[in-house]
Amino acid sequence: MSIENKVVYLNTAGCGLVNDSILQAGVELYKQFAINSSGASEQWRDVDSYRVRKTVADFMNAPQENIALIPNFSYAMNAIVHSLKGNEKILLYKKDYPSLTIPFVLNHFDITWIDDEEDNFIIDINKIDTFIKEKKIDIVAISHVQWQSGFKLDLERLSAICKQNDVWLIVDATQSLGAINISLSEWPIDVFIASNYKWMNAGFGTGILFMNNEFLQTYPPVISGNNSKAFTFENGTYSYNANILNFEPGHLNQFGLNVLAKAIEEKNAIGLKNIEANNMFLTKKLLEELVQLPVELIGDPSIDNRASIVIIKDKNGLHDFLQKRNIITTSRNGTIRISMHYHNTEEDIDAIVNAIKDWAK
Repeated sequence: MSIENKVVYLNTAGCGLVNDSILQAGVELYKQFAINSSGASEQWRDVDSYRVRKTVADFMNAPQENIALIPNFSYAMNAIVHSLKGNEKILLYKKDYPSLTIPFVLNHFDITWIDDEEDNFIIDINKIDTFIKEKKIDIVAISHVQWQSGFKLDLERLSAICKQNDVWLIVDATQSLGAINISLSEWPIDVFIASNYKWMNAGFGTGILFMNNEFLQTYPPVISGNNSKAFTFENGTYSYNANILNFEPGHLNQFGLNVLAKAIEEKNAIGLKNIEANNMFLTKKLLEELVQLPVELIGDPSIDNRASIVIIKDKNGLHDFLQKRNIITTSRNGTIRISMHYHNTEEDIDAIVNAIKDWAK
């Protein structure tokens, strides 16, 4: 492929690339389905699933017994909302991802909404703290990284505030897991959920749910399947022992979870800290270039409180111009979202900067 036709992929915030070695982890499993599908599926269920769950738990530095393998974020979020009592007071961010907020709205919870400040970017944790106290909030549910701005919450500080006020914290990590070094053993987060098709680079159809024991015992799941092994039938009656596996539907996505495990293996080989450092180096380089160009940036031109997502206003056909240059970004609500991940290089930043310069002419 010539340089002119090379695709510059700056859209992991939309969907992460799945390279061939990661894909083959699923393909090899499905090849066995052509020979002995029941044997292959049972081997995965009885042996490989434990390896995958341990791989996921180790990746997030979380206990294996607090991890569930789920289809996606929305599935888990709705299941959790239905396990609540219904009288909890919830704090939500007004522009957060709809999959996080809609379940609370549809189920008529008492919601306090917080908005952003300073050019639609900053979410003030001090204001969250104030609202928690004034509104007697029971649950804060919020994204680690915001999809429409790239703003990154200080989860260490927020989780400490919630803990001090006896408030549950539910975090959507779909826009951060796989790009930001996260250790759930270090932060008192109660529920942590992510889909794997973005920064985890593992395609669609799988997600990860972490839930600590206190939340699980307070709000036991009201869904289940055979995979949970939570039910026993003796003397004509069912007995029930709720556990994290209640959130796992029967017949897990074996293909997708093999892909996920391989994606984690490759990230571990590089190192999450190295991935995060690369991503933020490229983000800083892009921000330094953009302030010299005739574009309007969302948020401060620094990497403070920012993930490797940069948003600019889409004016005078800029997004279409970038597309014609084979530079892939997201166009949404009059903005262009640019996102850098571990496969990206300085040359990719040069490509989009030069394209914007040509567009400006």
